[in-house]
Amino acid sequence: MMSEELFKRLTKAVNEHNDAVLITITNHPEISFIGAKIILYKDGTLYDESKMPQDFQQKIIENCLPLLEQKKTKTIDVVYRNTHIECYVEIFPVPPHLIVAGAGHVSEPVAEVGKMLGFYVTVIDDRKEFANTKKFPYADEVVCSSYIDFFRNVPITSETYILLLTRGHKFDVVSLQELLKREEMLDVEERTVYIGMIGSRRRISGVFEQLKDEFTDHNFINIYSPVGLDVGAQTPVEIAISILAEILKVKNQASGSSLKEKISSYSKLIFRERSRK
Repeated sequence: MMSEELFKRLTKAVNEHNDAVLITITNHPEISFIGAKIILYKDGTLYDESKMPQDFQQKIIENCLPLLEQKKTKTIDVVYRNTHIECYVEIFPVPPHLIVAGAGHVSEPVAEVGKMLGFYVTVIDDRKEFANTKKFPYADEVVCSSYIDFFRNVPITSETYILLLTRGHKFDVVSLQELLKREEMLDVEERTVYIGMIGSRRRISGVFEQLKDEFTDHNFINIYSPVGLDVGAQTPVEIAISILAEILKVKNQASGSSLKEKISSYSKLIFRERSRK
């Protein structure tokens, strides 16, 4: 059973978007240790109410930190002083952060479906009548602020995905400029892997010409514009699906191709094998 203090600390880590691992000892030669729980944080620190020996705690860190990096919940066997100790390792990773700039018609289904996909969703708009939880009940956070101020201060990591869907192209551009200023101060691996910006190809090409001269230390490979996969999307919901499909493609490092292409190649192989018989 989890103690009140342990529950508070785990809840605090989740609410503050800090990666954490809950380790439960499920099998131990000494029955009194079965059920003991330890919280392990991403920085390698522990919260251990059972006061396990320090060398055992080190074994826990060595065995469980890689699982946190891989985001894998599983049962493991820890060998400690020639004794096998079974532990259930439950991962509580920080969810990927989806920032939606602009509170228009497309942003509403983006926020809803983004939440269904497991993102922590933030919607930002500079108009009070649009930036509210009534319009975005599925968002974790709705912010009313100027775009420049917001993007100047919002935390950005490699797990941040940003969509620029504001009501006017000038707001998208100033937001992108502020983001690129931030990113030039970060190492490449710390930058967001996805910034999507809506707009026509002609308009976007003009923006990139401007940005190319202004930001010489950026390769722009994380900027996706026009935004979304080509699925013939027309309605706000269809556009939202095409955008989130592209984000998943980037997030999961997938091809984005139809799975039918693989099936077709298998079918041709089977057909050729039948022809030989």
